[in-house]
Amino acid sequence: MPVLTRSSGSLRRAGVLVLSALTSTACLHSVDRAPTDGLTLPAAWNTAASEAPTRSGDPRWWTRFQQPGLNALVTDALTQNRQLRAALARIEQTEAVLRQQTALLFPTLELSGGASRGNNVIFLGDQRIQTINNQYSLSSSAAYELDLWGRVRHGRQAARLDAQAAALDATAAAHSIAAQVTETWLSLIETEARLKLTRSQADLNARYLELTRLRFEYGAGSIVGIRQQEQQAAGVRSQAPLLKAQAGVLRNQLAALTGHPPGKLHIQTPPNLPQLPPVPATGLPADLLLHRPDVMAAWRRVRAADHRVGVAVAERLPALRLTADAGYQSQSSDRLFDEMIWNVTAGLVGPVFDAGRRAAGVRRADAVLREALAQFEQALLDAMVEVENALLQEQEQRRHVEALSQRVAASQSLLDATRERYANGLSDYLPVLTALTTLQADEQSFLTAKRQLLSFRVQLHRALGGDWSIVATTPTGEPA
Repeated sequence: MPVLTRSSGSLRRAGVLVLSALTSTACLHSVDRAPTDGLTLPAAWNTAASEAPTRSGDPRWWTRFQQPGLNALVTDALTQNRQLRAALARIEQTEAVLRQQTALLFPTLELSGGASRGNNVIFLGDQRIQTINNQYSLSSSAAYELDLWGRVRHGRQAARLDAQAAALDATAAAHSIAAQVTETWLSLIETEARLKLTRSQADLNARYLELTRLRFEYGAGSIVGIRQQEQQAAGVRSQAPLLKAQAGVLRNQLAALTGHPPGKLHIQTPPNLPQLPPVPATGLPADLLLHRPDVMAAWRRVRAADHRVGVAVAERLPALRLTADAGYQSQSSDRLFDEMIWNVTAGLVGPVFDAGRRAAGVRRADAVLREALAQFEQALLDAMVEVENALLQEQEQRRHVEALSQRVAASQSLLDATRERYANGLSDYLPVLTALTTLQADEQSFLTAKRQLLSFRVQLHRALGGDWSIVATTPTGEPA
């Protein structure tokens, strides 16, 4: 490695070499892959929306339920949830890596200074000579590697894409948490409504039991009818403790999702399930590339892996490093700045033999790229499946709810008819008991079916993604 001084004739030649390198720098690896190169997207969804979709001015889809209590819970979760805080911390990590990669584009400058005092002894025959030497120094050094083949630029771009992917991961986590809070909240309303319905059914069973006992006292009934009604009443009452426990579990889950200890969050729920909000605009399958944060994050990881192939390719080529040192050195502190010493060095370093290590690095980077691409395509397929499933399930669940509504009405009519025949002595109590059992089971199923329809709507919103985000996807880890 030559040392360039003012008396060296190679200084001009080194300048020419540096200028030539600066004007000929180019990335050997281009990143021009498109998101749909390896996957053909359908032109439309297979299942149409059950009604005309509508667009909302507020991208926060949970506000469509028009429930202030739900809005407060989701807002609390988006600020207090610990998993979301961990995702936000991962963004800061990736932005710090981006700043480190960006710093490689600039020279490094170091300053050092020192002072020493030493005792030296020299023997000349029998004569002993002792000297005390002082040494003072102050110097600075600069180093810079020219990015001839785009290694640093590829690395910085990969780090920037990693930071963007981390921000999108946090947004995906926020979407998931909002959906979890909404579904848990709906389950809590359903459970408490079922508990209320169970208590109402228990009261009705008690009245029917009293009726069978009165008829038995007047000789118009049988002890079998009484025992059957007692069995029915006990069965309904036995469901209340389980529903009460389930409601407590759901409240604890909501507390954890919103970052509170169990029992420390006051949750008010409406007495009934909310109405199904308007159908959101489903768009086209290709829109998932712009609205699903997990799909967008997966695509950025593909591009980051592509840039890292460029890093691996560039590492197989020579590197041009420039260093410069300048400073002062003296045996006296008051004469430290009398004379400056300096040197400039240019070094070209390239691999000759590494037993295939760098070539293996290129193959590994290419395999990582193919893995990231397969994961992206799978994420896109999964997203399309989730939208299709949500549309299909909601469509069929609507029909199921409508059929159950008709069944509840029919069961009520049947109970009224059998009760009238029993009161007129035209039948025994068994048809009444059967009709009562069927009606009460249908009422419970109807509640669950309505909640499930709302849950499918939540899943549709979650599957479609959205254009709201809790973080900016533009990384801030670069110097201004």
